Amino acid sequence: MNDIKNISIAWLSTVSSVCTAIESKTVITIISAVVLPIIFFAAGKAVDVCLQVHFRRRQEALVRSGEIRRAGRST
Repeated sequence: MNDIKNISIAWLSTVSSVCTAIESKTVITIISAVVLPIIFFAAGKAVDVCLQVHFRRRQEALVRSGEIRRAGRST
């Protein structure tokens, strides 16, 4: 649901540029007004997912190293 909300906000924020592109009647401006928000959304989502994976792996590594240290001290 969050993704739908985010893409909706991205599309709504570009309504004025889409309308301007339609009035100018050049293909490149219409394509850029439609495609650029999709590209920016996808790039932002990719960065978000990569950061989540990185932080999860980092947390798991810290937990594992903490368990190894605790196991070494108890024997």
